[in-house]
Amino acid sequence: MKLNPLFAALVVFPTLVISVAFAQKPADSTPQRAAPSEFIIFPWGGMPGDPASGRWGDLADMDAMMRDLYDCGFNTSGFIGVQNLQYARNNHLLGILSSGINPTRETTQEIADETVQKLLDSITDPEDRQAVYAIYLRDEPNASLFPQLNVWSNAVKKQGVMPYINLFPDYASSQQLGTKDYEEHLDQYVEICQPPYISYDNYSLFEGGRLDEDRFYGNLDSIRNQSLQAGIPFWNVILSNAHFAYAEPSDATLAIQVYSTLAYGGKGIGYFTYYAPQVGNYRLAPIDRFGYRTKTWEMMRNINLQIHSLVPVYSQLKSVNVFHTGTIPRGGQGIDSAKLVESVNGDSLLIGEFVDPDGKPFAMVVNKKMHSSTAFSIQFKDKGRVMLVSSFNRGKVPFGGEQVWLAPGCGVLLCVE
Repeated sequence: MKLNPLFAALVVFPTLVISVAFAQKPADSTPQRAAPSEFIIFPWGGMPGDPASGRWGDLADMDAMMRDLYDCGFNTSGFIGVQNLQYARNNHLLGILSSGINPTRETTQEIADETVQKLLDSITDPEDRQAVYAIYLRDEPNASLFPQLNVWSNAVKKQGVMPYINLFPDYASSQQLGTKDYEEHLDQYVEICQPPYISYDNYSLFEGGRLDEDRFYGNLDSIRNQSLQAGIPFWNVILSNAHFAYAEPSDATLAIQVYSTLAYGGKGIGYFTYYAPQVGNYRLAPIDRFGYRTKTWEMMRNINLQIHSLVPVYSQLKSVNVFHTGTIPRGGQGIDSAKLVESVNGDSLLIGEFVDPDGKPFAMVVNKKMHSSTAFSIQFKDKGRVMLVSSFNRGKVPFGGEQVWLAPGCGVLLCVE
């Protein structure tokens, strides 16, 4: 998926259960958690085999593995088999169901319909069936596969669940994309597959904690534009382990990816990966190769819980513009494009502008500095008191005093009252 084709086969867990699951109905009755339909948070990839025969690190069995995901702030599991849906729902998770479908083979709509129906009919418990949020079909497909993916997507959608397809980043080659450029790839995908959302991955954090802004924000800009044009949400699969020359996870690397996605109007975050692959220099995923939590686990829980705190307000907002201060990355624009913000005092900021259903202005402000905090001030065109939507207590507080400081990579959601 996220790797060079030469390495793709190497990252599979020896005991990996390749499975995928999503669901159409919130399984989590806890009021402090967002439902996947509002904002999906999921670990990208399969789960190691059930450790029930012998304790695996911090995780004693499949139920413990699902509870661990919930405790870390997820609302959707990784790719799981039918037999593990019960553990997902028991721990307030929906699932991405592994299908075993090979969409590279041509088939008729009738056969695809029957295959998907048979897969879901194999789920005998009605409550387990309700825990299926989506069915995995393909990662990073060439455009030549889009017609067949449309057949399988239709079959899945007929069952009331979502097909899961994840797209290449924009630094993929034209040979990988199967089109002359990335824009054509996105256009064909949306036109042919008629997806209910767009999921893609992009890894642009490198050793030393350096963010390649052109690569990261340029891709976000393309996806956001396609998302708005098609009237569907988008999900961003981001980097949460170190491998190759990619950066080791930190509070700043997780925050910059999450808050930038929010500023661009994204409605989902996937993490690559949650379990460390047992190959090469993969390291510092939330769960290591022995099944123990690493320092990344607590950092990921922290940022996920911030998402949950913001979603009740954020999920109601409509993205109307994005701009940058300081250096403007590829595809970006400056404050002269602002629609709702009058002025911003602060360098190296990303600002996403939104309106709520009543037209009330909001702004997500992100500190793009990876190694230093920053203070800023802001004025909206609408006059009134600027308030901060708390990432911690689900309330609003006045924006001022110590609230004007942003940690590296972090963001805040502001509005006017």
